[in-house]
Amino acid sequence: MFRVLILVFLFFSTITLTANNDSSKMTTKKDTVRYWKFSGKSDLTFNQLSLTNWASGGESSASGKVSSTTKLRYKKNRFLFEKITKLAFGIVGYGKNRIEKTEDRIDISMAATNETEKNWTYSSVVTLKTQFANGYKYPNDSTLISTFFAPGVINASIGYRYKESDVFELFLSPASGKFTFVLNQELANKGAFGVKPAVYDTNGLLLVPGQKLYSEFGFNVLANFAKEISKNIELSSTLNLYNNYLDYNAKNRWNIDIDWETAINFTINKRFQTVLFMQMKYDHNIDLPKYEIVDGEKVQIGVGPGLQFKESLGIGITYNFS
Repeated sequence: MFRVLILVFLFFSTITLTANNDSSKMTTKKDTVRYWKFSGKSDLTFNQLSLTNWASGGESSASGKVSSTTKLRYKKNRFLFEKITKLAFGIVGYGKNRIEKTEDRIDISMAATNETEKNWTYSSVVTLKTQFANGYKYPNDSTLISTFFAPGVINASIGYRYKESDVFELFLSPASGKFTFVLNQELANKGAFGVKPAVYDTNGLLLVPGQKLYSEFGFNVLANFAKEISKNIELSSTLNLYNNYLDYNAKNRWNIDIDWETAINFTINKRFQTVLFMQMKYDHNIDLPKYEIVDGEKVQIGVGPGLQFKESLGIGITYNFS
């Protein structure tokens, strides 16, 4: 299964490379319709905090993040192909004490559409999400909790897309396959990210290693909204909902996984902007530590699914290209 999915991505990548070559050739010919369009944006964001003899406590820090978004689009007659790649990596340093990862993202989506009606079209969408580097249970940097393709999530969907304007679009898929890979055996043995954990005997001897793949089949919803809400202020938001029809635990078949991202860009000038980014996630296959306050101390009482939230605000340097 993994090899088949990789072949699918290689196929789309080949299309993309061919597109770039064809696009460059077409620009040399006058009066030729340009079917291919390419655009992108790169950002470099900084945050810094300095504390000296600060009575209420705290720790000096400096952080940075580099990110890039590229879009490739091909449209001819009623056929449309789109590829969007989002990459990001960020770190924060606390003086000479330690360095931690704050952002790590590889997000690739490809969609092929055949326009049948004015607003509704047949579409197939393939997405890949993973990360570049290892993630640890900070401030403890010896406990590994994630790495490249652990998890790696590939989603392949067929359905309908509704798009009336460039502001809003909606994709509905009643037939969507979701494949979660945990290629690190240590994490797979722990049952991380929903895969079946390893089986041990009463003496702790490994009998059956943990599985590295968790397959799902269900309903997928993707909604995108982007609009300039006022001069130099742009709002963009993406919501992804997924429900697994065939969860081996029947009680989980009514659960809906949520991934919601929202960004507000405040443009200062052509090169500088301030970005407020927020993300909420809920996945019942991901266990998070649960805490309670016991005798005034925070004590872990177990693990279970929960709402994840991330927010960042910083000023950055932006470069747009096409």
